[in-house]
Amino acid sequence: MNDTRVPTRDAPSRTARKLAVLEAIGDVDGWLLADDVFKLYDLAYEAAGPILEIGTFHGRSAIAMAMALRDAGNPVPLVSLDVDPEALATAGENARRKGVSGRITLVRGSAAAFFRATAGFVPAVVFVDGDHSAAGATRDLRALEPHVPDGGLLFLHDYADPRDPDPAEGEYGVRQAVGQTWVGRQCEDLGVFGVGGLFRRRMGGPGPVDGSRRPPTIDLVWRDDVAMQYRQRVRWPLGRRFRRALGRRRPENAG
Repeated sequence: MNDTRVPTRDAPSRTARKLAVLEAIGDVDGWLLADDVFKLYDLAYEAAGPILEIGTFHGRSAIAMAMALRDAGNPVPLVSLDVDPEALATAGENARRKGVSGRITLVRGSAAAFFRATAGFVPAVVFVDGDHSAAGATRDLRALEPHVPDGGLLFLHDYADPRDPDPAEGEYGVRQAVGQTWVGRQCEDLGVFGVGGLFRRRMGGPGPVDGSRRPPTIDLVWRDDVAMQYRQRVRWPLGRRFRRALGRRRPENAG
């Protein structure tokens, strides 16, 4: 599958749709600038594979991307992560109000936890908008490192925020995180849009986004009750082994 394309010029119809999306999300709380929204729209519209967002808050960015997928007829999945259950509940209600709840999967948890549960998930586009401190952004980028493919796109919010380089602004350290992680070494800088920095991975990833890959498997056994966990972890595996053992011996005893 080809890289997600980064458009350099909009058709008039695309521009009108982007303006309509900006108006539609005007009552959804968040800190995105208009140019942030427009770039997210483009990235989702052209996405060649799954989209991952780290930092849902009230769903402003996720809803904009979901609307772009709807406008493009693009069937790729959109997953948005947040560690705050109240924020996710608000985001879910906002997505319902805007008619795109069926296009977004909301997940409570960190990026590291998500990839432990879905090791085969290979995002073509990632919007990083969680913890903006140097330590927080570094943590998210390290969780992404084994999973973002060559050709994959990273859009890092507040990378160009004027508060970011100020040592007194400890909550803003995205640019520092880029410089001290794989992003600074393995990615091409595609420019700043709004206050977001856009990067394309050029080396070190698991290979380009490939539609022939097996889909990810989500392990939710730990969420089951004790009795069901016992069945899945002990009783049923032992039963399968027993049946396989019987099947291997059967030809020898066949009469």
